Order: sequence, then structure tokens, then C-alpha cells
Amino acid sequence: MKKRILFSVIFMLMLSFACERWIDPNLNIDPTSPSNVPMKTILPTTQAGIAYVLGGDIGRYTGCFTQQLFGAGRQHEVIYKYIFSEEDINNAWNTMYGGPMMDLYQIINMADQQKSPHYKGIAQILMAFSLGMWTDLLGDIPYTEAFQGTKKLKPKYDSQKDIYDIIFVLLSQAITNLNETNSVFKPGADDLMYGGKVANWIKAAYTLQARYYLHLKNYDVALGMLQRGFTSNSDDLQFNFTNKETEANPLYQFDVQRGDVNLDSTLMEIMNSLNDPRRPKIAKPDDKGGFSRQSRLGPFYASINSPVPFITYAEAKFIEAECQLAKGNLNAAYNAYKAGILASMAKMGVADADAQAYLSQPSVDVGENNLKLENIITQKYIALFFNPEVYTDWRRTGFPRLKPVVGNTIPRRFPYPFYERLYNYENLKSTAPNFENPDFIFTDKLWWDKTYWNP
Repeated sequence: MKKRILFSVIFMLMLSFACERWIDPNLNIDPTSPSNVPMKTILPTTQAGIAYVLGGDIGRYTGCFTQQLFGAGRQHEVIYKYIFSEEDINNAWNTMYGGPMMDLYQIINMADQQKSPHYKGIAQILMAFSLGMWTDLLGDIPYTEAFQGTKKLKPKYDSQKDIYDIIFVLLSQAITNLNETNSVFKPGADDLMYGGKVANWIKAAYTLQARYYLHLKNYDVALGMLQRGFTSNSDDLQFNFTNKETEANPLYQFDVQRGDVNLDSTLMEIMNSLNDPRRPKIAKPDDKGGFSRQSRLGPFYASINSPVPFITYAEAKFIEAECQLAKGNLNAAYNAYKAGILASMAKMGVADADAQAYLSQPSVDVGENNLKLENIITQKYIALFFNPEVYTDWRRTGFPRLKPVVGNTIPRRFPYPFYERLYNYENLKSTAPNFENPDFIFTDKLWWDKTYWNP
């Protein structure tokens, strides 16, 4: 009996040993879902993913609210009239939080483990940008408990004030990381925005800080950041799409496939009144050869290979102009104002003579003593076409002077996505008690809106 037991044990040990030796341990690993993906593979997908959301749903929706775009049909016809629901924003939210932002979180952690601060710095800048985009649309959002998978399926919402603090920390740490001499892995061709040029990323981090400090009326700090930020259009942080249909600009794809939006009369009337040479770049001529609500999207932003700008030198100059004006430095404000206009003209390929003719008009060349915030923001409104920063500027300043297309009020925020209502209700209700009210997007202002601009 003892011998049989001993033989049985020996047989089981031999079988176990044989399995370890004879069965390939990689047999049940899915090669299309590797457990360890290098940072150089993840980074370009995050950049493309953010650009696709920014240059897609977000740009179209904020474009309708700021009357740069006219909702000519279907979904955008009702959004243009402020019938804007939790379903409309859900796809962009899920795409960003489950895709690029989760991947950036992974890069930040992997970069620490692999002693690669240059990758970490880039990921921190893109995370700060993503948080800035969402918090300026929604207010309070998850971050400190987000990206934990099954460990934390219902993350709490961080206040917008805390999110802004996080953004500043991320950008400051990014600058430190990108200034590190040693980085085991360094981005190169996989960085589809700057090709691994850390100096450009550092400038972008400083310029983004200026944007967010402007939102908080911290003009001195914003100006200090700009001194180390962008110095020309070649510094612009943008994602360049290609001529391949599989790598096409999202606004181009939307226009070809659906065509729900035209240029809005508000933007076109402003540009027509100024005889703006950028009109054929932004819009196509209507049936009468002019530019109106019947104009379709133009080539600069809606071609197959059009870039999606994240933040630009032109924006930096308009930030500078606003800050200097607020401080009473009229000459500096006026020079920055003119530089912002010329930067926008040059970026869109307007001839120098045409740009100078535009600038010399009395309605544009108002003189430093007559420069008003409305002049700056109106020109910024044109230069930053299709950028959600225009929506932030309008909420902050009230310029340009927009009239509601229906009712008495233009939405001051986006609704929360319905997946948050379904799967994170308690935390959402805690941070936004009125989110289920039909008037929520009209009445509930963001933290910076009611604290610094419109109490």
C-alpha cells in the first residue's frame, strides 16, 4: 500500500515536471494583447486619441455654442439650439478616460520604473492638457482616484480648484523631468507632435501654464510663464494628420461623412466687416461667392491632413495682450495684440501684404490708447477658430457679444456624461447636486467662472 502511494506521488511529480518542460508557457497568451507595451508604442496613440476628440466632438460642440459653427442638420441642429444632453458628450468622455488618459497614466508610472523622465514629462503635459480641457467644460472631474481599474470603479470627483492645482503641479514637474540630462528611453519619431524635441515640450508646458493662470486672473505669473514659452508659429503644439483616409483629420471625416455644420453667420459677419483675408482658409464661398451661414468648412481646418492645434503662438500673444492690458501696460498690450493677429495670418498662409493691409484698417489698428479687451478677444475668437478655448474666453469675458439663438441664455457648461450617472451616481450627485436639472448647463457655473469672472 505504501509502495503504491509512493509510486503515485512520484508519478504526479514527474507529470508536473513534464508539464513544465513540455508545455509552452506562452501557449495561452494572446499576442494581440501584450501585457507589457513599450512607451514608444503607447505615446503616439495617446497623442492621436486626444487630437481626435479635441478636433472632433469637443471642437464642434463648443463651435456651435460660440456661434463659429451653424448646426445645419441632424444632431448639430439641435445642439446649436442648446438641446444638449448627457448622451452627446458620453462618447468623447469614455474615449478620453478609457483611452489616452489611461495610457498617459500608465506611461507616467512606467517612466518612473524605467528611469525615463523625458517620457514622463511629455505624458504629464498631455495629461495636464486633457484635464484642462475636461475641467473647463465640466468643472469637477475624477483624477486622484481615477485610472485604478477594478480597484476603484467609482472614483471620487476632485474639485475644479484642486484640478487646477494638479495641472500646475503636472506642468511644473514635466519641465523638471524634461530638463533631466539622463533618460534611459528618449522619445523620437514616436513623438508625433515634436519628434522628441524636449525643448519644444518645455516651451509648451510654460505656455499652457500661462493659459491656465490667465483663467484665474493671475496676470503676473502668466506673463512670467510666457517669457519661457512659445516664440514663433514653429513652436505650436499640434497634431498633424496625414493624407491617408485611415489617418485623416476628424473634422474632415465628419464633413465628408455627415456634413451637419456650416460656418455661422456671427463669425462670418465679424470677418466680413473686417474684410478678413482668412475667410477662404476657414470657409468655402457660398453659392453667391461670399461668406455666410451657407458657407461650408474651409481647407485650413477641414482638409484630410489639417492639423489639430492644442495651443499656439498666436494664442500666447493674445494671452500676453490681455495680461498686459489688465496691468495697464498699453504699449506692450498693443504690440502683443498685433503680433497675435500676424501670427494667425502667417499660420494660415495669408500673404504678408494682405496681412498688413488687414492690420492697417482703423477697425483693427485702433491704437494703443484705444485698445480694449473686446478688441483682443474678438481677434482671438477668429484666430482660435474651432478651439474650445474660445468657449472659455466667451464665458470669462463676454466677448464676442453673442446673442442666444433660442431663449435667453447660452449654456455656460457641458452636462456630465450619462455613463457617470449610471455607474458613478453617488459621487456625481455629491459634486453636482443639480446635474439632473434640465437647466443645469445654463445655471451652474464652473468654479473659475463664478469665482473670478461672473459671480
